[in-house]
Amino acid sequence: MILKERTKSVNHLIYESLNSRMTLSSYEKVQYDNQVKGFLGEQVFDDCMKTCQPDGLIIQDLLLSTRDTFYQIDSLLITPNHIYLYEVKNYSGSYHYKDGMIQSEAGYALQDPVAQADRKRAYLYNLLLNHGMQTEVSSHVVFINPDFYIYAFPEQKAVLFSGQLSAHFKNLYQDITAPGHLSTSIADKLIRMHITHYRPTNLPDYSFDQLKKGIVCPNCFSFRHTHSRQTRTCLNCGAQEKISEAIHRSIEEYRLLFPDTPVKKADIYEWCGHDLSKSRIQTVLKTHYCRKQSGLGSYYD
Repeated sequence: MILKERTKSVNHLIYESLNSRMTLSSYEKVQYDNQVKGFLGEQVFDDCMKTCQPDGLIIQDLLLSTRDTFYQIDSLLITPNHIYLYEVKNYSGSYHYKDGMIQSEAGYALQDPVAQADRKRAYLYNLLLNHGMQTEVSSHVVFINPDFYIYAFPEQKAVLFSGQLSAHFKNLYQDITAPGHLSTSIADKLIRMHITHYRPTNLPDYSFDQLKKGIVCPNCFSFRHTHSRQTRTCLNCGAQEKISEAIHRSIEEYRLLFPDTPVKKADIYEWCGHDLSKSRIQTVLKTHYCRKQSGLGSYYD
């Protein structure tokens, strides 16, 4: 049973927006591409779990904090007497295992994914222990891409390649029983502790004035569109969306990029590219947000 579905991280969403509205540096483009690739790999893993249908409680994409250390857990499978932590890696290409490191053909070493997963396992175990919940936790690194291969890699129980996932979950069936009170309590506690307000500090520099204005397509991120009275249609991919939903989505994008800036009708009108009337924008603001007054006029929150 999936208790929490995966969503794009704040970091991913910000890079996604900026990639459409400004020219990213080569380094920033790599960071964005890594976000996209990582998310796609996690979605493939999610689909595999759904296909295998392991019993237990599934939490996808969990952001926790222990003593000011933030860590993201890609997936958790919670059973009555065990928690399985999965660290999903969407690497591609050929690598070699040498001197205890996974190295590319050019000799560059990957950060040790097993050590990363082990640290998260320890953080999670201690976090639960501090809340009076003691249970076994094991961690697994999943290399989800079938086009990824490591030559001379020693067999490790903590490492799973894409072709091993079905057998892995099948073996778990033998040990998993229906979720009990403890596993449900642990899952509920972790979901409540999931951090939604975390904002990375190493984001690209940007300002309102330098970003391209207009409503982007939610599917392909194009600005090219046509619209009828109620519906907006992307001229690039054909995706359709209610205009009111497009405005609301664009307001949320604005709030994501400028969390400390009051949401004002005039700014949203400009943000949407002067393409829709101010009265239409105001209707959406009144529907989804509370109007507040300040010395500088009204804004929405």
